[in-house]
Amino acid sequence: MQRYLISPFLVLCTLSLVSTALVLALALSQPWLGVTLAPDGGAVRVAAVDSAGPGQGLRPGDRVIGLGEGGTRIALAPLDLIEEPDGIPTTDGMRDLFARIGTVDALLREGAVTVTVERDGAPVGVTLTPTEARPVSDLPFVFWLQIVTGVAAVLLGGWVLSIRRKEPAAAYLALSALGLMISAHAAALYSTRELALPEAVFAWASSINSLGALVFGIGMVCLFLVYPARYLPRWAPAVVIVVFGTWALLSFFRIPDATGLVIHIPTLTLMLCILLAAIGQIIATRGRPSERAALRWFGLSVVTGAGSFVSLIALPQALGFQPQLSQGYAFALFLIIYVGLVLGVARYRLFDLEFWAFRALFYAGGVALLLLFDALLVYTVAMDRIPAFSIALLLVAFVYLPARDFLARKLTGRSLVSTADLFDLVSGVALAPVGDVQRQKFSELLDELFHPIRIAEAPGPVAEPALRQGGEAMDVPGIEGTADLRMHWPHRGRRLFSPRDVQRVAAVLAMAAQFVERRRAYEAGAEQERQRINRDMHDNIGAQLLGALHSQDGGRKDALIRQTLTDLREIVSNPGGDPVELKTLLGDLRAEIAEHLDSAGIALEWEEGDLPDRAVTPLVVNSVRAILREGVSNILHHSGADRAGVRVAMGMGPRADRLVLTITDNGRGLAPVQPTPASLRTKGNGLRNLRARTEARGGAFSIRTRDGGTGTELRAELPLNSDQDLPVQLRDAGE
Repeated sequence: MQRYLISPFLVLCTLSLVSTALVLALALSQPWLGVTLAPDGGAVRVAAVDSAGPGQGLRPGDRVIGLGEGGTRIALAPLDLIEEPDGIPTTDGMRDLFARIGTVDALLREGAVTVTVERDGAPVGVTLTPTEARPVSDLPFVFWLQIVTGVAAVLLGGWVLSIRRKEPAAAYLALSALGLMISAHAAALYSTRELALPEAVFAWASSINSLGALVFGIGMVCLFLVYPARYLPRWAPAVVIVVFGTWALLSFFRIPDATGLVIHIPTLTLMLCILLAAIGQIIATRGRPSERAALRWFGLSVVTGAGSFVSLIALPQALGFQPQLSQGYAFALFLIIYVGLVLGVARYRLFDLEFWAFRALFYAGGVALLLLFDALLVYTVAMDRIPAFSIALLLVAFVYLPARDFLARKLTGRSLVSTADLFDLVSGVALAPVGDVQRQKFSELLDELFHPIRIAEAPGPVAEPALRQGGEAMDVPGIEGTADLRMHWPHRGRRLFSPRDVQRVAAVLAMAAQFVERRRAYEAGAEQERQRINRDMHDNIGAQLLGALHSQDGGRKDALIRQTLTDLREIVSNPGGDPVELKTLLGDLRAEIAEHLDSAGIALEWEEGDLPDRAVTPLVVNSVRAILREGVSNILHHSGADRAGVRVAMGMGPRADRLVLTITDNGRGLAPVQPTPASLRTKGNGLRNLRARTEARGGAFSIRTRDGGTGTELRAELPLNSDQDLPVQLRDAGE
């Protein structure tokens, strides 16, 4: 199994190493002068001289008249420096060039050679002795770029073929990679020569370059015929191979004579076929997001890479113009193609390819528009380069960039949901009643954001949003009580889910969780406020009404009822109130309690210890009132006593900041058996409220039958700290 997986990769890797070694050996075996030559009108001049090379007798700026002496003298022309001989109109002209360069190569291999230059207006003969081999350090960057491009393409193609060996698309990808490597390596040899190559080496390298370019095109056309979807009969790729393979052989043997027919026309025809095959894939993959995602990416890569190569190199040469970019650097454009092709055929993270593709598309579109505007201004308005480029840049900034997001939404089918609309949608889900209504609203929210073909219940528990089935589906955890969901095919099947969609869902869920938490906090606060009002009404309002009920004095009864109404308004509308002086509060309560007890025939013994002169917060005020009023109310209602005692004092030692309230009577007591704290909680709302209120303030509460079995003692310790000084949980519990 292991051999099955790595065998294609090893074969292609070996071929790339052999090709690299052969090209490098041929490039280094050429005689070397250490001189850089450049065209100068109709002549050739010395552009640079290597300080460590044998050409030090020459100077930059010298015009080279010829090489050799007498009958063997060869006059150099700018054509001898041509990078790509495919630009010569006829194959006979190409053969003449190969012969001239071969003659120069033979002359340099003979040893010392006289270079005749024009210096200061006079001819000067300089004798140079070329070295037998070119040093590696003299090979330019563009040489290595072409070598690396070819090797990288083959390795990538071999990797895909290894993991998808049974798929025709992988085989066609590997075929095109071989063609690219052959073409790039052959071009690296002759396009970066110093001056000369053996005639046969130059001629063969040029033919191999043309053959490799057409093999690349054949592989690409066949690839688009079968991947992502096979939409033509199975014999269609065979027809392409036979027709263009024959044309490639004619190109290799330079038949016919016109280079346009033998090189440029077949290259342009193949590029057109690639474009048509890609259009066919667009039609064939409609409604198939996985295939469409792969097609978007490597379709864009082909248009960017191959299209740039054709427009900058092949098309100008076919029309007789000078190429706009060095062929050596243009080969790097094909590496863009292979990265896209490999990712698409290998189906690696297809859900991300769409975003990379559109991002690259928009950058490429911006650059293309910039160049187009610049060319129009230069060639139609006759504007200088710098002003034309500046105006073109402004046009792109003001015309293209604002329309970029609109184009992206149109091409991807995405809908734009504003922040306000998203807020309304999420809040509607979070605040909806738990159950079917909330689930329906959650499904509507997901449909609004992603327009999936189908939303169903997830097959299993979902802890967090996650992509499934290569981006064809996404699992989404439910909100609060709703079921976990799975969405299928976003934007009505026009694309795949992506990590960006996962992040978007996670953000929506986080927003919904905040809404749910706020709703719960609101409900908890409302419940706490309801309980507070209930306690205050029971402990304060109830006690006051009981006092009014027992009062025999009509005026006193009316005053108590008016006070009760005032307290009721305070409880409902102003629970905070203002701080009250402790001694004033106790004085008012003493008068109130004394009247209640006196009206029932119960004597009051009130005792106060050494109390501080300080104001207490409204919550402490309410607690003191509630404890004293409810304690006295219990005496009036349940005790059967004729005497009651109230003692108010400060605690001792560590409890010195606590107000200690003790209420006693001489009545029947609680029960024959002293109750436990647990049993206290069953004796009605009053005692439960007092205990909860006191403990919420951080205090202590107890009630017991007095020693001797007669009477009851209620004791409460209440801190006088402000509400802000209490722990948060106690403040919340006391509300």
